[in-house]
Amino acid sequence: MSYSSIQQELINMQSNTAVNQAKERQQSGVSQELDGDAFLMLMLEQLKNQDPMNPMDNSEMLAQQAQFTQLTELQELNDTINQNNIIQQANSLVGKTVQIVDPNNTSRLITGVVTSANFTGESATVTVNGTEYPLGLVAAVTDGAAASSADVIANKKLSELNNISSLKEGYITLTTQNANSLQKNNTYIKVTSDMTVGDLQKELEKAGVKTSINNGILTISKGDFESISITNGKTNDSSADACNLVSALQMFQNENGDLETCILDFNRGGSTSSGGSSGGSGNTDAEQQSILERIINKIFD
Repeated sequence: MSYSSIQQELINMQSNTAVNQAKERQQSGVSQELDGDAFLMLMLEQLKNQDPMNPMDNSEMLAQQAQFTQLTELQELNDTINQNNIIQQANSLVGKTVQIVDPNNTSRLITGVVTSANFTGESATVTVNGTEYPLGLVAAVTDGAAASSADVIANKKLSELNNISSLKEGYITLTTQNANSLQKNNTYIKVTSDMTVGDLQKELEKAGVKTSINNGILTISKGDFESISITNGKTNDSSADACNLVSALQMFQNENGDLETCILDFNRGGSTSSGGSSGGSGNTDAEQQSILERIINKIFD
């Protein structure tokens, strides 16, 4: 077997391997962005299908190899930047009060102080109330202050709470279901801009539910009822003005059937909503993109 035949066979083997890897990524749903393997596959295909009467010269091949090396280093740098951002984000949450999406019940939020940040490979977790949670489950974070006392929050107007930017006056409906007869009863509550949290608690308790404030969260307990729910507006009366209180307080039902709000008030500042990895002090997406663009421009200028 001639040298050229051996060389061609090696190229075929490498090309087939790259093609198979690309097919596996496509079938598994992995990102189809151009990566090192895809770049190598393209280069090998070019070698395989080059004109034998006019093959690539050494300088062109060396240039492609240099580009391949630069691409690989750029990807490694990007991974490092992402990893550093994750580490900074997780570390910045230590000592702060956060709300975590319960992985066992996504409609429930868990509130607590982050006591530690932990890193394993490319993932990060935070410890809240003695349990580790993925960083991506952090839903809200404060500036580190403890929530105001229950009395302070109870005396605050609803329109002054951290999470209400614009309270719309109108009605909400509290629906309770009797545990024995399963009969439902609707209680209509008029919400005004000068109503305090305490006023709201009193109106809710008139309907037989129990309320409490703990760590900045208002909990409406179903008590002896089979179930309870609160909706904006008046049930079966679309003409009545609907208050946006339910959505403004981000109410949700926990696993016990009680209603809870998001964090309402803090001694300093407010809670900051965050999607997924939150509260970080590392590079923003725009800053990271700018870094990568400068690196790319430097490579190919």
